[in-house]
Amino acid sequence: MAFLIVGMLIVGKYLHQLEPTDPLRFELTQWHKTFGILILFLAVGRLLWRLTHKSPSHPANAPKWEHVLANISHFALYALMFIAPITGWMLVSVSTLNIDTLLFNVIPWPHLPWLPDLADRESAESLIHEMHEMATGVLIIILLLHIAGALKHHFVDKDTVLTRMSPNKEAGTGKTMFTLFAVLGLGIAGAVIAYAQLSTPTVSLKAGNSAVSAVASIMGEATEISFPESTVTASIDPSDLPSSSLSATVETASVTSTNLQVQGPLPDADWFDSATHPQATFISDDITGAADGSYLVTGTLSIKGIDQKQTFTLSIQDTDGNKKASGEFTIDRSAYQLGLESQPNDDYVSNDVVIAFEFSLSE
Repeated sequence: MAFLIVGMLIVGKYLHQLEPTDPLRFELTQWHKTFGILILFLAVGRLLWRLTHKSPSHPANAPKWEHVLANISHFALYALMFIAPITGWMLVSVSTLNIDTLLFNVIPWPHLPWLPDLADRESAESLIHEMHEMATGVLIIILLLHIAGALKHHFVDKDTVLTRMSPNKEAGTGKTMFTLFAVLGLGIAGAVIAYAQLSTPTVSLKAGNSAVSAVASIMGEATEISFPESTVTASIDPSDLPSSSLSATVETASVTSTNLQVQGPLPDADWFDSATHPQATFISDDITGAADGSYLVTGTLSIKGIDQKQTFTLSIQDTDGNKKASGEFTIDRSAYQLGLESQPNDDYVSNDVVIAFEFSLSE
């Protein structure tokens, strides 16, 4: 538990140094939540052990103030082993990001039932965040004092305070402790597996109507072109992102623009070459979650038979139950040999072209 708690404190502080959209922050947050719940379960086991087993007496030659300080620090440690993970659980439950918790990235863990329904979740989230930060801060201080006291007893007083934390083999304490925690661990594992089996799985989202467009700077003016004939196929399961996928197909001959001079040559061989390459496609390779509830999608965009890796952020908005996904990314038209004969450089037409898309989602 000491290693778990110290590791949790270090990771928790490190998380705040990462950008909210950093995929590493999302992954570490999920593991931070996993081990926070694990510590909470272990704290229950420790409390049961303490309630059923008398703690070792203080050294007789130690001053009274040390006895008092030791009792206070022990009580504070036990209290904080519950307060820190519980406030963390509360923070996740009330968070406006509303990100699901998956223990060990597999087992769904519920939010506390009453917090997501609060009217002012932002204020509650801010208050609980302060409580969690305060609890972890005090825990760090108590741990440092606890460690310092144990080392002082071992190296200065040269008594048995530090070594007596080891299980008493002769009294059978080690075997009893192992049995207790083995039973507790099996019980916890059985409970969470049963919960995972009985709980409703996260609904996979499927793509519907789509729109794909592009914006390029032509003679210094932003010019939009669109592809009315596009199809997006998506299966996004927040609880199983490795199995999620996103693909899109665009009929290049359908390309249009409000600028008719721009629209005319776009299907030609110099640009999209629609006769030879009637479709442009995107197929995802990897989808990961971000801390703000969006997704980071990496995949292959193929235009005119040329494949290039692209990465973009997929955002999902929910308006009155209607979900819509959107995103954009920038490509280099020269990498796809678009218009290199008529516009070999970016004097008139920019090489950077912004691809934008949106599509509806349904369960």
